[in-house]
Amino acid sequence: MYKKTAGRPGTDRDPLEPLVDVLTTVTRDDLVIVVVPVAFAVALVVAHVADVAVSLALTAAAVVGIAAVVDALFVHPPVDQDRLDRSRNTGNRRTNEPP
Repeated sequence: MYKKTAGRPGTDRDPLEPLVDVLTTVTRDDLVIVVVPVAFAVALVVAHVADVAVSLALTAAAVVGIAAVVDALFVHPPVDQDRLDRSRNTGNRRTNEPP
C-alpha cells in the first residue's frame, strides 16, 4: 500500500524518478557492456525453451557480442572528449588532418 505523507518536503518525488535518472545517464559504452552478457543469457533461454542446440544458440550470441564490440571499437571508436574540446576551442587542427 502506498502511503503519502503530507507536509514533508521532498516526499512528493515520483518513485520511478531514480530509474529515469539512471537511464538518462546511460552511454553507448554502457549499452555495449550490457549487450554481450544479455545476448548469451537470451541464447541460453532460447536454447532451453525452443529446443535449439546450445552450440547454435551460443554461436548466435557470440556473433551478436562480436558485432557489438566491433561497433564500439572500430565503427564508433571512443573519443577523448577533453582533447576534442581543446582542439575546437583553440582552433588547432589535429595532426592527422590535411591542411
